[in-house]
Amino acid sequence: MRVFVKTLIATLFLSQALIAQEPQRVEGADSISNILKNSTKGLRYVLSDSGINSELNEVGTTFFRNKYIILSNKKRRHYETTFNEETNAFNNNLYCVDVDKDGNLSFPLLFSKDLDSKNNEGSLTFSPDQKTIFFTQENPNKTNHYELYSAQLDTTTNRPFWGNIKKIDLLPENYSVETPGISADGTKLYFASDIPGGFGGFDIYVAEINPDGTIGAYKNLGPNVNTKEDEKYPNVTPDNKHLYFSSKGHLNMGGYDVFRSSIVGDNYLQALNLGVTLNSRRDDLAFVLVDSNKGYVSTDKSNAGNFDILKFEIKQLEKGKTNFTIVEKKTGVALPNAKVIIKDEFGKTITETISDKDGKVNVEINPISYNYITIDKEGYEPFSTNFTSEKIITNPIELKQAKAIVTEDAIVIENIFFEFNKATLLPESELSLNKIVEVLEQFPNMKLALEAHTDTKGSQNYNLPLSDKRAKAAYDYLVKKGITKDRLTSKGFGKANPVVKCTKCTTEEDQKNRRVEFKIIK
Repeated sequence: MRVFVKTLIATLFLSQALIAQEPQRVEGADSISNILKNSTKGLRYVLSDSGINSELNEVGTTFFRNKYIILSNKKRRHYETTFNEETNAFNNNLYCVDVDKDGNLSFPLLFSKDLDSKNNEGSLTFSPDQKTIFFTQENPNKTNHYELYSAQLDTTTNRPFWGNIKKIDLLPENYSVETPGISADGTKLYFASDIPGGFGGFDIYVAEINPDGTIGAYKNLGPNVNTKEDEKYPNVTPDNKHLYFSSKGHLNMGGYDVFRSSIVGDNYLQALNLGVTLNSRRDDLAFVLVDSNKGYVSTDKSNAGNFDILKFEIKQLEKGKTNFTIVEKKTGVALPNAKVIIKDEFGKTITETISDKDGKVNVEINPISYNYITIDKEGYEPFSTNFTSEKIITNPIELKQAKAIVTEDAIVIENIFFEFNKATLLPESELSLNKIVEVLEQFPNMKLALEAHTDTKGSQNYNLPLSDKRAKAAYDYLVKKGITKDRLTSKGFGKANPVVKCTKCTTEEDQKNRRVEFKIIK
């Protein structure tokens, strides 16, 4: 049991206002399902019953002293449970349940008489040392309106109890405070509220917890998390890198789906749906990770308005794949040998590769991921963008050519390439030569000497005529583009003038020696 529950003091909870929520069917749910199947390909949540469920409501919340705390409106023997005539159901109470080595839940007992009220109990969260609790209770005069309280664990007596109970006036009384959760370092309090000024419905907010335990000013987590629909049940992982929550918005299967947003500094990145093996077209909420691949989720998959607690195990079978083509922006010519680096949201390199001879790139990406891509190619402006596993790159990436550099002695461009052992220009080399044309058109009195060189492999008898033909091929292309012959000369030097003098040259050194230079004739 310790292995299964000790890792995380989670902070996800239920509001009675949502237990009887009618399921929403999202327009275009079939197409959304297909998108999510692709974005989470290779990742599967294996769901199974937790052993605690009944015909009424059971919703998971968090752990306390190796017990799992749940909300339920079951009528328990020996416990006074109030029947709510407005909801036609018994009110929610908090129970603690045992967790066995396989994650099964059993033997529910009332969590605390100190915190029990005659109204609906809401969700709760504990400080990292489990000595402070923040909990919510329904306002007795306003159905489905919850208020935030705190209490301290008193261990000075034989029977520890929750004392020093205080109401926290975080918001004006007209607005509900729900599903609180504390970050693993105890410095931040997350919660959901319908206070105006957000993006619509219930939004998720965060407030600093001061060293003296007071709560500072709150702020909205922004449009990458919140939508015009409802967002609730925030839960931040122990490393403070990811926020899990439930939402009726974003790319959604229907009702509440579980999402994840990466936390980078003070920013919350675009939320990503956890996929079709976890989420359904009904309500899925209160996602609690126990360790890196196990946890609990509460769901209304039966569509009966009653939630069950399911345990899950995450199976990552393979990474997702994406492919795209890199081309020159104006002409659409494919660009080979472009260096591609893909990093995750925290700067860790996932993939490093180069485009093939047709400009194509095939890469693996993690499911449910936020990625940054950078592309570098000599002679082109650097390119960078971001994409998610939900919105992968499929269209060609267009690189813009950098301008040629004109010095006193030469026009400097990237190296131009020919077919192997031939003097035939490759399409990308013609793009490079267009830069020379542009400079010569700008300076009509300029004259150039085109000088071609080979690497040091092979004999000079072979390399000299090859380089001469390559210089002539570049010369002929410039003439074809309208540059008059009296402004150009061409000559090959074979391997006579390497820029890198080496006996056992590396591939990189050979590439530097194979070149065409464009020298300005004084």
